[in-house]
Amino acid sequence: MILNKPFSSFQVDSLSKRWAAVLLLLFAWGVSFMFLRFPPGDPDFSQFAYWMDDLSKAEDYVTYYDAHPLRTVISADNLIYVGCFFLYIAFMHLVGLFYFTMYVCDLRKVPFSKAPKIYFTRIWWLILYSATLCIPGLLALGIFPFIYLFAIPAFYARPGLVLFDKMDVYKASLISAQKTRGHKFSIFLELVIISMVYTAIHFIIAQTLSAGSTGMFLVEAFLRTYIVLAIFRNMGSRFHILTAIKHE
Repeated sequence: MILNKPFSSFQVDSLSKRWAAVLLLLFAWGVSFMFLRFPPGDPDFSQFAYWMDDLSKAEDYVTYYDAHPLRTVISADNLIYVGCFFLYIAFMHLVGLFYFTMYVCDLRKVPFSKAPKIYFTRIWWLILYSATLCIPGLLALGIFPFIYLFAIPAFYARPGLVLFDKMDVYKASLISAQKTRGHKFSIFLELVIISMVYTAIHFIIAQTLSAGSTGMFLVEAFLRTYIVLAIFRNMGSRFHILTAIKHE
């Protein structure tokens, strides 16, 4: 089991072009703040939660559903929010992948000027692949939520294999599963550490700032952005380790 240096993933501004990391952080922070402070649609799903609770207590699910159809508790604004939320998640993922590209270029001594070309040339394959797996992935998450404990570490090297080794996404998925053999548990532990740091800081913030305040939104948006970059920095470090090892 090979672990990265403790908390090295949080040094998100530690690039040869520090200004690029800071600029990316500020840009994503601004987008996150706007989404949290001025959410499109309606983020209030309390009526849906009450509906689910009543449905679980109903003696006859079909009769209850006929009397209280789902459309009575889910509005069009709720659906707009859900759609925009997935777009926000996709945006943050793309930001993370761009940071990943810059960081791996740093590790491989590739000139920084080549990072945007590498990213924009190959990122479309990842987007297409992610789009084709969106619905099956959500279904798998709902049915077997613990599958992601194994899937995420197994595919940890996939972005790097697509972006830098120019593999197609399906081949990269198989090679990633092979290369992460013996590393999956350490990847899982590193992600747990990052998640625990996020949870602890978020708890302190929630106790300090008023819920719904502008200050809370600013800090929450910054924390989310910082953690996303930390995860993709961790991914970049792990990819560098995996590709530096000669596999039989």
